[in-house]
Amino acid sequence: MEVINGLVCKITENNIHIENSYQIKSKSEMKEVLYAIQHNHPECTSFKRSYESLIAEWRAHNRLYRWGIKRSHTADVDLNYPLKWYVELIYRILGI
Repeated sequence: MEVINGLVCKITENNIHIENSYQIKSKSEMKEVLYAIQHNHPECTSFKRSYESLIAEWRAHNRLYRWGIKRSHTADVDLNYPLKWYVELIYRILGI
């Protein structure tokens, strides 16, 4: 575990877990966090996904959290690889 931009993150080979990810609201801040993680953990396969894809998933979690949907699950985000195409599609729609 490590702290990046005030967020507790756990990075494994195929997953980035960010606790209380709902606290970051802007795309630029999300990108900063992801860039820092990628810089420190270039072996993480989550970065086989585009930043656009990772941020869409993060924003989808934030939106669901704001709506009060499964807050115990949507307060944090897990950005993993691989991702099924239909899950990607749902995140892209919700992450708009």
